[in-house]
Amino acid sequence: MATPIAHKGVVAGAKVVAMTTLDLLTDAKLRQAARDYFTNVQTKTQKYLPMIGPADKPAIEINADIMARYKPELSKYYYDPVRYPTYLDQLGIQFPMLEKPAGTGGEK
Repeated sequence: MATPIAHKGVVAGAKVVAMTTLDLLTDAKLRQAARDYFTNVQTKTQKYLPMIGPADKPAIEINADIMARYKPELSKYYYDPVRYPTYLDQLGIQFPMLEKPAGTGGEK
């Protein structure tokens, strides 16, 4: 958005997406109509064919040496439910922040 007209276009598009989402979240009939259209019109003649079958196994051995090398370093990020109520608490992240932290100009 290097120009004012591009910025206006992006803002207008974002408003359309937001209002459409709001309509879908608040109107059960609209959600049902969208689902019916998707099922009975858009994908009526399409059949889903998965590329991976039930017997296919992941090739986990491909990166085994890399995983073995980095696993000790990654282990400090594993969630420990005994010590922390949530993963964000373990990482020291406070979310959502509803008030500005002290020292950022939001003091009263």
